[in-house]
Amino acid sequence: MKKIVLFVFGLSTQFISGQESIQEEELILENEQQVVQGKNMITLNALALSSGTFSLQYERLVSKKTSVGVTLNFMSERGIPFSGAIESLVSDRTTVAQLKAVSVSNFSFTPEARFYLGKEGFKGFYISPFVRFSNFSMNLPVNYYYEGEDQHIMIDGKTSSISAGVGFGAQWKLSDNFYLDWMIIGPHYGGSTGTLSGQKSLNQEEQDAIIESLRDLDIPVVSYDYEVDSNGAKVKLNGPWAGIRAVVGVGYRF
Repeated sequence: MKKIVLFVFGLSTQFISGQESIQEEELILENEQQVVQGKNMITLNALALSSGTFSLQYERLVSKKTSVGVTLNFMSERGIPFSGAIESLVSDRTTVAQLKAVSVSNFSFTPEARFYLGKEGFKGFYISPFVRFSNFSMNLPVNYYYEGEDQHIMIDGKTSSISAGVGFGAQWKLSDNFYLDWMIIGPHYGGSTGTLSGQKSLNQEEQDAIIESLRDLDIPVVSYDYEVDSNGAKVKLNGPWAGIRAVVGVGYRF
């Protein structure tokens, strides 16, 4: 009887020891997998490409469910993106025509933090406060009517803006290292400043016509002042600035 008890006790000890060994191996494997996945991610915004903007984000986990990152956007000179959406906000047809003739280039720098609401970072729904610093180069024709003909004066220059906002979105794992990022909406609001100017010899009638044209411009959100004299026209932007950030991108984790 004593031998049987000792035998059963020995089997039990070996079984428990084996279970502990399996659990240790699983824990080591899980830790190794986390190391392989890494704490860094690079994401290319495919949605931005549709508007002619190259947008690349770097994101790094700083805790289990929190990350910090930065996004760089660059758009070479082209027409205003999503001009159709802008047209729906503007009632004046003359303003619409002039906005469609605008050419603009842009560079922006957007630091942010992400707080994931699921069990781990890089996965599930998130809230992302951010700040955006933007610089724009713009060319704008100001149309006016003089002596029975349509005329225009080209004004150009640079503007800059600083705005803050909050993004709401979700991220899903596609494969071992690839993820899908969808920032559903990211409204932001701030201020802008800049000057656009153009030189052209103008008589008093032309100056009055340009002033009337600038007065009738109905640009949404942005505030501006203007000056017109015999040497040309100048438009100063100094007021509110707003926008909406959106992302549909593919990320690589490393």
